[in-house]
Amino acid sequence: MKRIHIFLTFCFIIIYSFFVFSSSPDVELDVANQLAVASVFFFALFSGFFISRQNDRYNKIIDVIAERDGLYSFFYRVFGMLPRVQAQMSRLIRDHYSKISDSANWAYNEFNPSTTISSMSKLMSSLTQDEKSQIAGYSPFDGIWQQILQLQQNRKKIIALSNLKLITFQWFIIYLFAALVIFTFLLLPSETMLVSFLKIIFGTSVFMVILLLKQLDNLSIFGKNFSKNVADDVIRILDESDEKEISGKNS
Repeated sequence: MKRIHIFLTFCFIIIYSFFVFSSSPDVELDVANQLAVASVFFFALFSGFFISRQNDRYNKIIDVIAERDGLYSFFYRVFGMLPRVQAQMSRLIRDHYSKISDSANWAYNEFNPSTTISSMSKLMSSLTQDEKSQIAGYSPFDGIWQQILQLQQNRKKIIALSNLKLITFQWFIIYLFAALVIFTFLLLPSETMLVSFLKIIFGTSVFMVILLLKQLDNLSIFGKNFSKNVADDVIRILDESDEKEISGKNS
């Protein structure tokens, strides 16, 4: 959880606690119970549906990112037979992931002008006759253009999934029922200190559910280090870090 979310949760607890301990509802218990049950039911129904939907979107994005990074790693390794092409491919991929690391944005190249895929296509077209003869009959190169197409498809998938956010009306429903739940908790009589604390806990839980949904919706749930870790993993492959570490241990 980000610091801003911790701060907002702390502020909510203070403000809500004030209303819990200072309010003296003049509502019949049966009416308060019915309102609380109805509002909790509808809030759980809609929030559960939207969280499930956004969580599926989050998981799909994770899968596409993993596939994207795997393809770039594949392109670097498969061209180990052609040092000239591998060196240029390494520069292209390094520049691609350096932008991700520097901007702390895992989707930087999807939402900003990027020539990585087109440059890779040009590099493939620049193979000399001698280089083509070296890879002739080598199966990983048979579907290389299909892999480039897959990179382009992954780019479009990331754009589409990133834009698949909750619309204003859906947020209105969530906020409406969350407010009703928090308000109806105040209508319940607080005969003991324990009941007051439980009301504060339940109210805070509703608030945190909204924060969770917000993080899933804007994809901030990835965390600030996610983009750097994604980029560092691919750059380690370009630097041959694993082989160097293994060689160091064996020497």
